[in-house]
Amino acid sequence: MNFQASTYTLNRSRHGMLYWLVIGWWLHPLLWIFLTLPMLLWRVIAPNRREKVRTKTVGVCQKCGYTRRR
Repeated sequence: MNFQASTYTLNRSRHGMLYWLVIGWWLHPLLWIFLTLPMLLWRVIAPNRREKVRTKTVGVCQKCGYTRRR
């Protein structure tokens, strides 16, 4: 069995469909209209927290391709 590092991404969405149907369709345009400069600064300065890259070590069998966690 050969061990190797495997990377994968975790996508975290902030809001679901219910949020956008009830609140998001009017809140975000109003925030951009009245708070344009602070929101632009926030987008530039704040880190992107939607994706996280994780690394895990998995064992891969050379004969059959079976994988298992270490």
